[in-house]
Amino acid sequence: MPTEEAAVLKCFVIMGFGEKTDPGTGRLLNLDATYHNVIKPAAQAAGYACVRADEVLHSGVIDIPMYEMLLDADLVVADVSTSNLNAMFELGVRYALKPRSTIVIAESKFSSPFDINHIVIRKYTHLGPDIGYSEVGRMQQQLTLLMKAIQRSNAPDSPVYSLLSSLKPPTQKIKQASSSYAKSLVTAQDETYAAQWQEAMTARAAGDFVKEKATLIGIYESQAAKSGEDENAVRPRVIRELAFATYKIGDKELETNSSAAAAAYEEAISLLQILEPDQTTDPETLGLWSGVHKRRSALPGRAADDRLADLDTAIYAAERGFLIRQDYYTGINLAYLFDVRASISSGEYKIADRVFANRVRRRVVDAAEKALNSLPEQFEQTEDRGTKIMTLYWPQATLAEALIGLNDPRGETELAKAKQMAPADWMVEITLQQIEDLKRMRKA
Repeated sequence: MPTEEAAVLKCFVIMGFGEKTDPGTGRLLNLDATYHNVIKPAAQAAGYACVRADEVLHSGVIDIPMYEMLLDADLVVADVSTSNLNAMFELGVRYALKPRSTIVIAESKFSSPFDINHIVIRKYTHLGPDIGYSEVGRMQQQLTLLMKAIQRSNAPDSPVYSLLSSLKPPTQKIKQASSSYAKSLVTAQDETYAAQWQEAMTARAAGDFVKEKATLIGIYESQAAKSGEDENAVRPRVIRELAFATYKIGDKELETNSSAAAAAYEEAISLLQILEPDQTTDPETLGLWSGVHKRRSALPGRAADDRLADLDTAIYAAERGFLIRQDYYTGINLAYLFDVRASISSGEYKIADRVFANRVRRRVVDAAEKALNSLPEQFEQTEDRGTKIMTLYWPQATLAEALIGLNDPRGETELAKAKQMAPADWMVEITLQQIEDLKRMRKA
């Protein structure tokens, strides 16, 4: 397989980074899996040096390098899954600049909010956290063949140049664009945003949230506006993950130092306030906003009024997230929060929260059963047993918790199924702990 250093042709990839919520289905898709497992290997097999913006941009200043890449790249691959507005915009710029050599892909359930029926979009099956082994192979092969065919074709694929046949593409050369692009492709990995991000995620996987936070702070500071320069907002993803790492540090501190935990939660809340959680419609931000207030509400010695205020905030954020996403994971956490608030309330307020909790659980049962019924069909595209089990466990465990919360006798049977398929002990421990806490609160 050609290496990026040996390749002559340049491929620029347009897509979101990390995990993004598809607004059409509410599913959380790991777009990094698409890039690293499908697009990049396919491009390398076709003889292209492949790069995504996060692999070459150490600072947050993206405009000039992005436009250079959109103009200079021999090939652009755009993944418009989750209707990412940046990807849509960049695709439009590419179509305006180049008559040919642009490929558009999207996951199979993608439904465009725009009128782009005249554009060929090649679909692939995404399982959410990952892509199945056989589907990776199929899509890689399809893309590689298409990329090689494009090298031999002069036919326009841009709707702009297809419909305006007399239009001529720009011929102005960007000074040193090609050389600067080539240098960016072989930049040492420890200098790239992607490498820093991988370092942070590796630390998270190892449970080293202190190291993760330190790495994310480096990314954050590199993207922050510099004195005398134009305002440049830090990417929301960096802020979200920095807030997550911060309150996970708080969780660990809670075991021995509640004051340090409280300080960490306050810091996480301050970070999330940058993203305007009271107005946002981003499910990930809402989930973090809900989670950190839930944790702060449980601090030892927290005043009753403050605890109730935290729970109110957590519930409101979770309600908004569930309304947007309609998924079993957000729903089961919302139901649990209603029960937590009911456990410290009385009278009609207690009754109301119990009613709300059960109403949400009934919807969660429907969502979890729908997920469990649809996943086997998607799994026809994968032979990876680990991916199957990891993806099936959470809807199965959530179904069990929802049924147990509803006093449905099927709950224990579904819980036994979940235990059998759990790929890791900690997953079962989390499920059992929440169910035990729920039973305890229901007795109060």
